[in-house]
Amino acid sequence: MALTTLQSINAEIKQLEAQRKLVEKRDSEVPKALAVLQKYAKVLSPAQRRQVAKLIGETLDTKPARAPKPVSATRKGRKLGKVAPKYRLPTGETWAGRGLTPKAFAAWAKSAEGKAWAQANPGAKFPPASGATKTPAKAIKKVAKGAKKATGKAVKKPAKKVAKKAGKKAVKKA
Repeated sequence: MALTTLQSINAEIKQLEAQRKLVEKRDSEVPKALAVLQKYAKVLSPAQRRQVAKLIGETLDTKPARAPKPVSATRKGRKLGKVAPKYRLPTGETWAGRGLTPKAFAAWAKSAEGKAWAQANPGAKFPPASGATKTPAKAIKKVAKGAKKATGKAVKKPAKKVAKKAGKKAVKKA
């Protein structure tokens, strides 16, 4: 082995040992710094807290917490809060009937069970929840039309409308 190679290897070993000492010193100071960051995490912004958690290796909630908005006086007459479910699937999933139709309800309506239920209950979107027992107006109209076709006779109009028409005819003749 040549003397120059031995000297260069020794110089490289000394350099690596110096690097190791620096890394050890840094590694001993990192936990102290992280402890300080955790101690003062309350004064950090949510983005800064996420960065600290990422450095530490902890996982935070994926969605940052938001402060509740104050209720303004412009929402007069508007009731906020939860609404009782209007529809309930046989699987137990519920929906209040507001907003977009949930995917589970749309999928159920397209299934064989949903189609069979829709044929048995014309005019109703989905099975009602236990508390919701109102019959939709469209369903009543469809039933009336079905009765008219079956009997071949017109469904009788309410007495008020018949009386009004009779009164108008009498006025025209006079």
